[in-house]
Amino acid sequence: MYIPSVNKVQIGLEAAYGDGAAATIQPPGILDIRIDPKVEAEQLKDKRGNTMPSMESFIKRRWVEGIVEGYLNYQEAYVWLDSMFGEATPAAGVYTYLASLDWDPEVEKSIALYYGQTGLIYKATGVLPSELTISGATGEPVQFSYKFFGDTAVDGASFAALSDDVVEWAMATHATIYLDAGRSAEPGTTPMTDVAFRFAANITANRVPVWHLGNQTPDTWRNGKWGGGLNLVLEADATILAHLGDIMDATATPPVYAVRIRITDTSNILDIDFVGEAIIPPNVITDSDGIVTVELELAPTYGSHVNMVSCWGAVLTVAP
Repeated sequence: MYIPSVNKVQIGLEAAYGDGAAATIQPPGILDIRIDPKVEAEQLKDKRGNTMPSMESFIKRRWVEGIVEGYLNYQEAYVWLDSMFGEATPAAGVYTYLASLDWDPEVEKSIALYYGQTGLIYKATGVLPSELTISGATGEPVQFSYKFFGDTAVDGASFAALSDDVVEWAMATHATIYLDAGRSAEPGTTPMTDVAFRFAANITANRVPVWHLGNQTPDTWRNGKWGGGLNLVLEADATILAHLGDIMDATATPPVYAVRIRITDTSNILDIDFVGEAIIPPNVITDSDGIVTVELELAPTYGSHVNMVSCWGAVLTVAP
């Protein structure tokens, strides 16, 4: 009998795409996981001299799609970031990520996902993200959502003898938003102290699986343009209202902002850096429980500061 309450998740870090690496991580804090096997099949509607709709069929392609959602912790955040941006080699516990201009030096770290319970375990190999969202709200743990595609999914896998990792949780109480106007501004310059309520950084790379001759499952992938967007909900103080006025008054090009979301418990730090423009005009005011806020929807664009020649970036520092 399948009992959902005893499900668990394990992760293997693949050395090569789709190699189905053995599990080495048993992450806590996973709230939801969905693995959807995909099959592209076709019925052959040939001339058989009868009225049957089909007597032959083909399986043409197989792959997997799905999503992993949960609470973000500092120790395992590199797993999701290595998959999204390309594997970072840590130096003294510091992982540095930057959305590449040409993808040439990037090596995305695919993973193998194990999910289920003893006796009924499913395994997805060659898992890479098409979308990674990191979000936080006042008084809540920081959450992540990792939307993926993969090589294939199989049943009958085995769990490794692992214990849950010991981790430190990223909390919204650890978060500060920095907001600076201008494409050439450096993220992390001006803190918006005691004005932020929520953030959601949605990072996409328009990454898709690729099939070549001789392969029924994807044998590689291709990256497109970076995309996604950043949503910020900020209290309407004088500084934020001035930014709102700049957005409303723009007549030639939308204003551009450099943003840093810093999440830190003083020992560990996660910086999410972003350069975006206000393509979508915000509501003039939104009022909830007597608090007036401004909600900014920023679309990614090229940044020109020497430390942020990109639209997305991240730096993860994990204490020893």
